[in-house]
Amino acid sequence: MDNQLSGNGKGSEDELFQELRYPDGSVKLRNPNIELMDQDILYHLALGSESHDLVEMFGDVKFVCMGGTPKRMEDFAHYIMQEIGYKIPTGTKLMDISQYSYRYCLYKVGPVLSVSVSFDI
Repeated sequence: MDNQLSGNGKGSEDELFQELRYPDGSVKLRNPNIELMDQDILYHLALGSESHDLVEMFGDVKFVCMGGTPKRMEDFAHYIMQEIGYKIPTGTKLMDISQYSYRYCLYKVGPVLSVSVSFDI
């Protein structure tokens, strides 16, 4: 398997890991300009690491379910909420987290993300 990963048939898995990752396990970026950016911006989701606490928002996510229309994925989020017994605090409602995005809708129910991806053809 390590020969397939390295592409040259010579490296071991450890060498490949050292080439692609820092000692803490984070990925080494191939584009040096990205490291100069002061924040991560997820344009299509209308989220950013400076405007949102992404770890707080998504650190507990275990499942990402992607589907068709925004309405279908909103319905799916409500379905999952019932299935796992998730309760939204009184006075609040399920909201599209990426409501300012043009291509996605994103709902979070506990450890589950429900994402609609709509592309024009």
